[in-house]
Amino acid sequence: MKKVVSFFAVAAALLIAGSAQAQLGINVGYAPETTTSVLTIGNTSTTSTDVMNGFFAGVNYNINVSGDLNFSVGLQARYNTNSSEDKVGTVTTKINRTKILADIPLLFNYGIRVGNDARLSVFLGPTVSYALQGKITTTISESITGANTVKSSSMYGENSNNSPLDIMGTAGLSFNFKGFRLYAGYRMGFMDLNKSDNVKTTAAGWFAGAGFVL
Repeated sequence: MKKVVSFFAVAAALLIAGSAQAQLGINVGYAPETTTSVLTIGNTSTTSTDVMNGFFAGVNYNINVSGDLNFSVGLQARYNTNSSEDKVGTVTTKINRTKILADIPLLFNYGIRVGNDARLSVFLGPTVSYALQGKITTTISESITGANTVKSSSMYGENSNNSPLDIMGTAGLSFNFKGFRLYAGYRMGFMDLNKSDNVKTTAAGWFAGAGFVL
């Protein structure tokens, strides 16, 4: 898998270096993510989901391939988080989960002109996603005594079953007007993000963003 990621990175770098028509763009947006886990024991399967809010910011190079066909390579930092709370008697347990990820979208896009200054495009391709950090913070509070215990653990530590690497199919629509861009799409992960033999975890989510070309 490392060879696949390296291939994408080298290919993108060569395209950028060899193109005189590359346009640099800056983007920000909203990108929630849902992970779906399927636990299989014998002939019985149980499905659970976990939804995290998320935001991203990054840059991309859009390179003309031929005519109205372009290729875009980007680098984005994404932050996803969620929290839950459970109360039993006088004891309250709060769990906060956060992830910081690096996303590399490698997307072909094809556009048509709408008027003189606007362009409507469809984009499609893979996104390489890697979790740089994942943290779970558990806070246990007791209301009578006022006792408060906080514990933190890594989602991707040595004893964790979570895998940080994902390859995601990505597709969506983009509207450009005088260098300003609005876009939205959907991404679906192809990798199993759990190393356990009896658990399969996949990620997916929609996204929407805005940006401009420098």
